[in-house]
Amino acid sequence: MREYDFYIFDMDNTLVDSSRGYDGAIAEAFGRLGVRGGAGEYGDYIQRSLRDMYDERVGEGRCSYGEFCELFSSAYDRHAPGSSRLFPDARRCIESLRLAGKAMGVASNCHTRHVEGALSDLGVSGMFGSLVGMDRAGSKPDPGPVLLCMREMGADPASTLMVGDSASDVLAGLRAGIDAALVSRGGSPPAGCSPTFLISSLEDLLPRPPGAPGNPPERPLRIS
Repeated sequence: MREYDFYIFDMDNTLVDSSRGYDGAIAEAFGRLGVRGGAGEYGDYIQRSLRDMYDERVGEGRCSYGEFCELFSSAYDRHAPGSSRLFPDARRCIESLRLAGKAMGVASNCHTRHVEGALSDLGVSGMFGSLVGMDRAGSKPDPGPVLLCMREMGADPASTLMVGDSASDVLAGLRAGIDAALVSRGGSPPAGCSPTFLISSLEDLLPRPPGAPGNPPERPLRIS
């Protein structure tokens, strides 16, 4: 796989397993509105968006989307601290990239304070030159979060890679004019996106000699 100078990561389910905090927040927020939600919802949320879940399960009849975001954010503040863990391959990847002198940032659909809090708790916030949440530049698949992250890092689009676990991450990267890698750790990759690279571990991002086993294909892939 080719080497890049700048790496922009999604956070949840890419760098960090935050399922416990999100499941608790979903259960509390939806429960207070009398709507079903709880354990196991993380996988659904992480592949789509809070807006999708609001539109499908809540709606304007119960509260506005802005009110629901405030309710969910407040619930997440109570459930998230101490509940996240860094994926082992994520820790090895970002430590190796840092040692190699690469610049890294995070573009997330969380609020920036949640991104900062989670990465700080895990002791890795200082490894990233830019942290961009939905409150700063909108939500992926809009390219705004990726573009802002690039501006703050001074990134060259030709040498920047977006890395995430969802179709939204891939689309945001491609719409920002950069390559995108989709990481799928043993699960089924989402349908409907065409990443530049499909990888099974973040360690696949680290440079390998040409022809070494495990190199992802050097061409776009279509997942259907």
